[in-house]
Amino acid sequence: MENNNNIILLIHKIKKENLKNEIYISRKRKSNNINQFYFKRASKLFNDLNYDEIFICGLGSCVNDAIKIAIFINEAMPNIIIDNINTETITHFDEYLNEETKELIDIKNDRKSNLIKIKLIKKK
Repeated sequence: MENNNNIILLIHKIKKENLKNEIYISRKRKSNNINQFYFKRASKLFNDLNYDEIFICGLGSCVNDAIKIAIFINEAMPNIIIDNINTETITHFDEYLNEETKELIDIKNDRKSNLIKIKLIKKK
């Protein structure tokens, strides 16, 4: 095995086009104002950009946060309802890259994560 200093872990994300009306919940946000942060983003998508539907997406440990945020948005915006909730298990593949040669090393790890996608729509 190569020197650990020369290896970078690459995490391949879902190969899917990032839609403009999707909000991905992340652990990078500070937890004290997390609802307000995502509420502002949802409000901008619905009101300023005139989307009729948006999706709140949570992966792995962010599934519960996604549910809480969708409920918060639903309660804070009276003209918005939760229309659909989809869940699935996805497989991630971790590949290692030699930092010097930029070539993939023949070690692949796969792991599974839960994904939730909550559809919020404007009432007609």
